[in-house]
Amino acid sequence: MEDDVSIRAASDEEVRTLVGRRDERHYFLEHLGKGRGILLFAFLGEHLVGHIFLRLEPPEEAELRDGLPGVPLLQHLRVMDEHQRSGIGRRLLSAAEHRLYALGHRRVALGVHPDNDPAIRLYRGLQFSAWRDEHLATFREHVLDDGSTVRTQEPCLVLVKHLDPPFT
Repeated sequence: MEDDVSIRAASDEEVRTLVGRRDERHYFLEHLGKGRGILLFAFLGEHLVGHIFLRLEPPEEAELRDGLPGVPLLQHLRVMDEHQRSGIGRRLLSAAEHRLYALGHRRVALGVHPDNDPAIRLYRGLQFSAWRDEHLATFREHVLDDGSTVRTQEPCLVLVKHLDPPFT
């Protein structure tokens, strides 16, 4: 199945029509509209099977801005439930890393909930390592039925990776 997957940058219109989760749709449209990064979609045929956001602007958290200046963040990696453990997440991460390397970046960071053991194993297997031992206090934004947003704080383990040139 992995050979049938195509990955490309997403448009605002694709976000509006294909992203079902309200919180993700809001985040992507806001960040794309403000030019904060690149959203990659993974398709199997015509079906959206995953996504990842490459945040190129500095993060909101001062600790990350100060501690990892100029390092882009990978955010909102998601593979649809029925396609998990099929290699799509790895393909999205690889495509993101190649894109960032081509843009001149040599390191990348991402955050993961400290209790998300499967994701942490995936990232460590792909050569990500802990930026520091302490968790970072960050937040998740939720969109309510009336369209307003509320932020909830959550801990985050920050992992970093040195980017190597892509194989040609």
